[in-house]
Amino acid sequence: MSVTLGAHAGTCLQSDHRARNHLWYFRTMVTEPPPSLLRAGAGTTAPHAPIAPQPSLAARHARALYRPVPPVGYDDEGHPESDSATVESDTHEDVRAYAVRALRIRYAARPAFYAAADMGLLFERGNPAAVMAPDLLVALGAGRRARTSYKLWQEPVPDLVMELLSPKTWRRDVETKPGLYEALGVREFWLFDPVGKLPCPINGWHLDVGGAYVPVPALPDGGCRSAVLGLDLLARGDGFRFRDPATGEFLPDHAETAAELRTAQARVAELEAHVAELQLRGES
Repeated sequence: MSVTLGAHAGTCLQSDHRARNHLWYFRTMVTEPPPSLLRAGAGTTAPHAPIAPQPSLAARHARALYRPVPPVGYDDEGHPESDSATVESDTHEDVRAYAVRALRIRYAARPAFYAAADMGLLFERGNPAAVMAPDLLVALGAGRRARTSYKLWQEPVPDLVMELLSPKTWRRDVETKPGLYEALGVREFWLFDPVGKLPCPINGWHLDVGGAYVPVPALPDGGCRSAVLGLDLLARGDGFRFRDPATGEFLPDHAETAAELRTAQARVAELEAHVAELQLRGES
């Protein structure tokens, strides 16, 4: 077993006494023997000893896998593409909706940008059990098109995933999922905690040059910056917001966007009425 995933140096994790007792400090994953030990004869007396087959990624991270809720819909290859799971809470639904809509609007000019919520992430062809369902999935080069699932043998590895903690699943989110996402090569892994299980509501990790997750450092105001998105993440109320570090402005949610649209439409109508009035004066 390899147990690592250290705390954010200089962040609230060190200042909060609860952090010392939280299992989420660690990722627990089966570590394969280093390549030197897998070479023929390494550490044995038989120079050509057969190498035992390694278990699949899904087998090594079985506790992290998503378990579809019956009835389950399957595609033509036998992989799950829909199930009957219900939303954990209104907060989960609101946060997912905000994240996906805000990012799609932000990167609307990038046709290769893809963001989805609760999309089945399938990573072993022919193994219907090898599935995850992150609350947020972002792939910078996947392209915008309709999907019923995201298959890694057809698509690029996601650049970012986020899991939203709930009272039922938070231990799996913090203890078992990081190791699988790391093994898949997901560049950034984020946890958002709206239920108060962690010392900090927003926690992020990114792959280092060796392919291991290291913490994303905290910003002075308590948020964290995503290198993948080029945005800051800050807790706000029951959810979180993306912030443009260049302008300091938050990406609006659906209600705010609608309010801004109504304001803009009212301003346009006002200007049109003013122009019409000036035209009437000129004709008289």
